[in-house]
Amino acid sequence: MVVTITTTTGELWAAVETFDAETAEIALARLFWDVPLSGAVTGVVLPFLREVGDRWEAGTLSVAHEHFVSDMLRRKLSALSSVPPHRVLEDATAPSPVVLLACPPGERHDLVLLCVALMLRERGVRPRFLGADTPIPSVVTAARATNADAVVLAATRATAFTAHSSSLLKLAEDRPLYLAGRGADVQTVAEVGATALPDDPVRAVVFLVGALNELGGSW
Repeated sequence: MVVTITTTTGELWAAVETFDAETAEIALARLFWDVPLSGAVTGVVLPFLREVGDRWEAGTLSVAHEHFVSDMLRRKLSALSSVPPHRVLEDATAPSPVVLLACPPGERHDLVLLCVALMLRERGVRPRFLGADTPIPSVVTAARATNADAVVLAATRATAFTAHSSSLLKLAEDRPLYLAGRGADVQTVAEVGATALPDDPVRAVVFLVGALNELGGSW
């Protein structure tokens, strides 16, 4: 697995530097064929996204390259949503819980949240992914329409949450609300009546699945 992950990362960077979509697609297809989803996400996708962000902030990666990476990964990760999930919740006879995931208005970085949605699906949860820049009223409407057992919002800035504190407080009274990302600091989480998810996406998935299992009676 180490060889596959190391090789894939090298192939991806080579492809990104030359905007070679075909090579990138082949490398990702090979990765997800050889490595379980959670291993591929933690071993390649998330570290790759972090390095893309670091290089972009350092000015060594252009906006064009960043857009190329985002589009490439989004296509591949979205395609994985068609793969049947495994059932691993404690009570395999109960209906699968539904988790709604979105980024609040102004937040465009949703790829890590998409990874969380896929890993939740792998663990038997039914994710409903709304993606980037979602109006809070739309989140509330979708949560009710899907009868979501939990709502997860992710943002890199605290103001993306606090600008909608009243609406989020009401949402948190209606169903469990979880905040993720750099914007989910202690003060912000308390202000909107939510629960913070661990910074690490894999730990966040484990935490959320555990919480859903404890609330199993609601479904």
